[in-house]
This record gives sequence, C-alpha cells and structure tokens, in this order.
Amino acid sequence: MIQTKLSLVALLVGASLLSGCGDSTTNIVEKDPIAVDDDHDHDDDHTDISTAGRLVISAKDSNLVSVYELSNGSLLDSFAVADTPSALAASATKRYALVVQRTTDRVEFVDGGLYQEDHVDHLHDYQQAPALSSFVLSDSRPTHITANDSQMAVFFDGDAASGTPAAVAVITDADISTDSNGYPVLNYSLHMHGAAQARGEYLISTLRDADSATTLPDKVALYHGHDDHFDEELIFDELCPGLHGSAQNANFISFGCTDGVLLIAQDGDTFTASKLENTEDFSDAMRIGTLIGDMHADHFVGFAGASMFAIHAEDGEMELVDWQSSEEAGVIGYGFADKGEKFVLLDNQGYLTILHYHGHEHEGAATAAEEAAFEFAAKVQLTSADLSTMPTGSRFELAISASDDKAYVLNPIDSSLLTVDLKDAEVVTMKQLNFVPHKLVWLGIAEPAAHDH
Repeated sequence: MIQTKLSLVALLVGASLLSGCGDSTTNIVEKDPIAVDDDHDHDDDHTDISTAGRLVISAKDSNLVSVYELSNGSLLDSFAVADTPSALAASATKRYALVVQRTTDRVEFVDGGLYQEDHVDHLHDYQQAPALSSFVLSDSRPTHITANDSQMAVFFDGDAASGTPAAVAVITDADISTDSNGYPVLNYSLHMHGAAQARGEYLISTLRDADSATTLPDKVALYHGHDDHFDEELIFDELCPGLHGSAQNANFISFGCTDGVLLIAQDGDTFTASKLENTEDFSDAMRIGTLIGDMHADHFVGFAGASMFAIHAEDGEMELVDWQSSEEAGVIGYGFADKGEKFVLLDNQGYLTILHYHGHEHEGAATAAEEAAFEFAAKVQLTSADLSTMPTGSRFELAISASDDKAYVLNPIDSSLLTVDLKDAEVVTMKQLNFVPHKLVWLGIAEPAAHDH
C-alpha cells in the first residue's frame, strides 16, 4: 500500500507540475502501464520488448522524476522522490536509476522496468512498468558513483560541520531488487571528498590524512569485502596529491592527481601501483580531475579542464587529443559509445563532438602506436539559441545509449530532448517537454537477447 499511495501522489504532483509549466501544444502522450511478467514464463517472442531503452528525466527545482519510452517517446510514469535530485546515474546492469539527493543525504532508486536474466541455455529479456523502489541508501553527502558491469560503489563524503565521517557502499542490482541490507560498507573515521572503485570482492578506495588542510585525499588503499564490511589489506606507496576522479577498465584502476595519474594494475588477487606523470602538454595550473574508462577500451580518457588526454595504462603513455574544441568551449558531458567504438563530448556551447576510438587490441589490426587512439569524426550543432538565455543553474545534459548508436541531450533553454544518431552524426528527433528538464539517464538492456535461442 505504501508504494501504491506514493505512485498516486507522484501522478498528482506530476499532473500539477506539467499543467503549470506546459502549454496546449505538448507532444507528451501518457501510456497505460506495461503488464508485469510475474510468472517469468519463457516466451520466444521478444518483439514487444523495448530495445531502444528508456530515459529517466528529472524536472528543474522539483522532486519529480519521469520515465519515458524511447521507442515511441511516451511518458510511462512519474514519481515523487524525497527531495530535488542533484544527479542521476545508472545501476550496474542499467535497470535502475540512482536518484541522488546529496544535500539531504539520500539515494533513491527508480526501476526502469527493462532487465535480463540468465536462464542457463539462453538470456531472457523482461519488460515491466517502471516503479519507485523501496530500497534506499541513507548516509552523509552521497557524491561520486562508479560502476562496473555488476557492481556500484557509492561514495558518501561525510560532513565536516557535523563531524560525520565518509563511507562507501558497494551494491548490486540484486541488492536493490530484493531490498537487501547485507551489502558491504566501508566506514571511515573522517570525512573526505573521495573516490572508490569496486572490483568483485575487492574495493580500491581513497585515504585522507587527518591533518590535511584539504578534503581531497592523497592516498589509495586496497580493501577486501567480508559480508557486510571491508577490511584494509594494503595502502599503496605511490602518493596522489589532490586526488579527484577515478575510473576502471578490464585490467586497471586509475585516479587523477595534481601531478599525474595513479594507476593500479590487477592480476588476479594481486594489485600493484605505478604513477604516470603529467606530460609537457600540462601547464602549472592544469591537472586531470576527471577520468573515464570502459571495459571495451584499453585507454582511459582524462580531462584537465577542456583538454582531453588518452591514457594507455599498460604502455604508460599519455597523449593530448585534438577534439577540435573552440576556445570558449567547456566539457560538460562525455562517455564511450557504440560498445566502446566511439567517444562523445558535449560542450557548453551546444555542440556534440564524436570521435572514433582505435585503441582496441584487435588481432591482425594495426597497433595503437601506428595511429591515434581517438580520431575526430564529426561535430553536431545541437542548438542555435542564445546561450545567455540558459536558465540559472542549468546546462545541457547528455545520456548515451548502451544498446544502440544513439545519444540523448537535454536543452533546458527550450525544454527539448534531442536524439542524436552517432553513426550519421545528426539530430534525428526533437521532443518538446512541457517542463524545464534538469538531469537524465539512459536505462535498458545493453545487449538484448536474440529472438531464437
């Protein structure tokens, strides 16, 4: 009954918000909820299951989040969370949206309704109506969320004013779906603006000296999970001053430092650290503070302001990437796309840049040394609007599909949602929203099962 009442309240709030902010010419079409497949009976007909996925979009200055069906653009449902979301993120399998409410110490979860199960002899896809989950994380200042294919690490910064220490929760989609409280948590003794990466039964997470004048850590440690907690196993000798930003790929974990990138190599249960120093392309004021990795890619991408660097951990190489930016452009969205074959950048001038990625270990192909890891492909203009009319506190927002070659961009200036075909480098649809959008995230099945098994 609690979930039923919450859903009704959400719909009433949603109706009030949409009628107050919209006009008589909206394109949004409400759709009857999709029937839930409760019995999980096997059915070889997957044609009705969405392969395009769904988007979760939050409204500006509102606690309302809405779920849209990408195959037809319809609004499936809206939910009222406890407070205005500060960020949205996808869970490990991209079934759930993490609705981060940083200032009120809370993370809620929206079930997008698309998921896949392993039935031993085949993978089976399921589609059901979106829902607000009863699973909630509640700790001080949830900030950085990282994920691999099966786990998420949620870093809670803690709070200096109240003396609340930092913590890291490592959860799976199964924890969310079963409303589990048995997931492991790393509890610190002091606050920090840290970062963590989950690697199976291990966690690689930051450490800060209690006497440090900054909230940024400068060390990284290895922790081993045991039921509901983590035990410290190793503090790496390599220092990482001003640590900010982390990522992982198949064999490495990386952390951004003021003087370079800290690289942790994993070989089974053995973890070793090394330091890749900043190159001559860095000025004294530059440092890598954002890192992106992908299990399909051998390179990390690091950003020092608007400068993009390709980082090959195994070869210990860092190269500046020419993504043909304008002088005034700032990078506000990014990520690998098309199963790691592309990389896209969204800038604050209203352009989406598409790069081809050539850094894979393809048997018989040219080595990465023979060509640049990232090659400029196209730049797509998303708007011709006056950028000074951007609502205060808003910016363009990017979500990348994991199931096809599409990207989605929110434009708060005109409250539109754009679909960009990355293969053809063009905007293929524009959907008018009747509220000012704030954040978005893509949910769905990354690799939909074949119709025959």
